[in-house]
Amino acid sequence: SGCADGTREGLHGFESAAACEGVWDGHISNAGRLCSPGWRVCTSFDVDLLRNITWKHALSVHGCMAINAAQDGGRCRECRGGLEQDDMAGVGQSCPHQSEGQTSCISGGRMDASCCVDSHFHTACHFKPGLINGVVCCRLPAKRPHIVVKPPERLQVYRDFIFLLTCQASGMPPPRVHWYRDGRKVTSETYRISVLSSGDLLVTLAKRSDTGLYTCEAINEHGIDMASSYVSITEHSSGCADGTTDGLHMYPDIQACSGAWKGHVKYGKSLCAKGWRVCNPRNRKSIKKITLFDTTDLVGCYAYNAAARRNKCKRCQSSKMAGVGKDCGWVSYSHKSCLSFGRVDVFSSNETSSCEYTEGLTTGVLCCKKPKQVKETSHECKPGCENRGVCLPHNRCKCAKGYKGARCQIPICEQECGSKGVCIQPNTCRCQEGYSGDTCRQKVVHCQPACLNGGQCHKGKCKCSSSFWGKLCQYPMQHVLLSKMNRTER
Repeated sequence: SGCADGTREGLHGFESAAACEGVWDGHISNAGRLCSPGWRVCTSFDVDLLRNITWKHALSVHGCMAINAAQDGGRCRECRGGLEQDDMAGVGQSCPHQSEGQTSCISGGRMDASCCVDSHFHTACHFKPGLINGVVCCRLPAKRPHIVVKPPERLQVYRDFIFLLTCQASGMPPPRVHWYRDGRKVTSETYRISVLSSGDLLVTLAKRSDTGLYTCEAINEHGIDMASSYVSITEHSSGCADGTTDGLHMYPDIQACSGAWKGHVKYGKSLCAKGWRVCNPRNRKSIKKITLFDTTDLVGCYAYNAAARRNKCKRCQSSKMAGVGKDCGWVSYSHKSCLSFGRVDVFSSNETSSCEYTEGLTTGVLCCKKPKQVKETSHECKPGCENRGVCLPHNRCKCAKGYKGARCQIPICEQECGSKGVCIQPNTCRCQEGYSGDTCRQKVVHCQPACLNGGQCHKGKCKCSSSFWGKLCQYPMQHVLLSKMNRTER
């Protein structure tokens, strides 16, 4: 019907407009709940649709149904609180201001649900009990579903972790979103899996059986759109020697490993897996990933080879060994350390501290993955790279600035040389005969016959020195002086 309650109080012959009864608080823009999904309170943007409503149609509606538009000056604009845009439009027998024949949002006349007096009381375009009975709702333009935010094409998740697949779609009416895994519809029957109102799929405590192709389907009566994501659930690789992980297993390069060791904390590497070591200041990037929540959630106290001295992250030398865990002895949020949020020490301030394992205080160590050593290898390109180009793997050249090409053999002129020149080295053009200039675009005009006595050709004419004259600079200046003398002087 176009109305939220399924009824219609008028405009029965219209497919895209309906008179809907009801009340609302404040501005008419708050009355959208009176319209059914896919509809809205008619506004000035719907003027083409509203013009189909004639004076006769408007009078056939019982009561007064408001429209979110202002008709001041016979125009149809957004309804606001100012004096120039506060005559709220309406249709219905009971609308207080009616003028047949005037221009407005509808055809054949003008009906106002409220008038300019309301702006003085800051109630323009507002609901008025006893005067307004509802609104006119307009159907929103139809639109096929389109998934605006798609899930990633591939996603790798560790077992027992949480993952979220996004599927936010637009369309009119608003599309319904369904999820499928390997062709079977996903429901929210289990406590682990939820299809959210936003259309996203939330899976908690991921299991190996959750691996599969997840497909999101957005559908309405005008069409369908789909997007897919392949999710693989894997076991996280342990950084601990015994293959287990006591905490921080969500981080790929730092983990908490329980156990005892002898001597300095650096010898706790016996608790770390091959390719891992006890964390130290060189691993500060990984250590800074640890959050305050991780610290309070991790049972015990796990030491690492660091100690904060003068608010700086240093290796542990003799005391104040750093740690992570809810049972560590000393915590300060105002001091700085290797952590991102404060400082945590294994030993409390009233205990004798050290850099060694202490039974009852240290649960284990933090192990960090060693960085991979990248061996530098020399490469040979055939044919070789030119103009200081560097050979890369797979017979490719990295060119120096000013050159390009597979072998860096082509110089680059930022201002092209045009059709009358050739780039011979970076930003240097060689011009064809008859052309000159940095980009070979200036045509050279020759003097025929050639200029004599050192004269210069300029735009096809000879420009003579001070000692000669004539079209070709063929006459010496003394000849002019003699010609001006009379016979007696000669």
